[in-house]
Amino acid sequence: MAALIAAVTNIATAHTSIWSVGTSDKMNEKGKFLRKYKPNPSAPVRDVTDVALQCRAMDMSVPSESLPVVAGSDMIIHWHHFSDTDTDNVISPSHRGPCIVYMAPLESNGQGYSWFKIYEKGYDVGRKLWCTDLLRENHGKLNVKVPTQINNGEYLVRAELFALHRAKDLGGAQFFPNCFQISVTGATYGSPELFAIPGIYSATDPGILYDRRKGEDNYIVPGPPVYSP
Repeated sequence: MAALIAAVTNIATAHTSIWSVGTSDKMNEKGKFLRKYKPNPSAPVRDVTDVALQCRAMDMSVPSESLPVVAGSDMIIHWHHFSDTDTDNVISPSHRGPCIVYMAPLESNGQGYSWFKIYEKGYDVGRKLWCTDLLRENHGKLNVKVPTQINNGEYLVRAELFALHRAKDLGGAQFFPNCFQISVTGATYGSPELFAIPGIYSATDPGILYDRRKGEDNYIVPGPPVYSP
């Protein structure tokens, strides 16, 4: 019985969602500025062609407010297991992998070729830690700088974590994306290359169909390059 309880507990605490977003000035309440969660908000996406890979949202209705962010400053994305208010319960230690963040102009609502990557972190060779390990160290908070060479205005931000513990099998990688809105000021003009989601990943990409036991030091984060002018 004890083993069964432990197994159930491990499953219950394994998955994750964005709990809240903010800046160095203020973290906001749960769910503010975020796209509406699915009924099981912590469940991963496993199919890279699934439209849920976009935002893992119940629907793509646009919230009435956006998080104000100055270009060149950090937005703070706070992850943890959705059903638990313990902010240190971020994601199971077994669910290790990269962190990635994209942006798209809000008027696109994430459709078509609208997304550009602004952040990625995979495996830290020096510390022998994955981004998800570093995220757990930082109590679930990921700091991501907003590019300066974009247009001012409103954007949809898509942040995701990968869990690679089963990625040696086709379809075994688990994706945890969520989306929220920001309003950017203080930017200068820029023209990043745009990509479609789904469409950025293939199930056979080396960073998705991946066996961690064969050498984590050589891990390459999949998808397009980071836009960092």
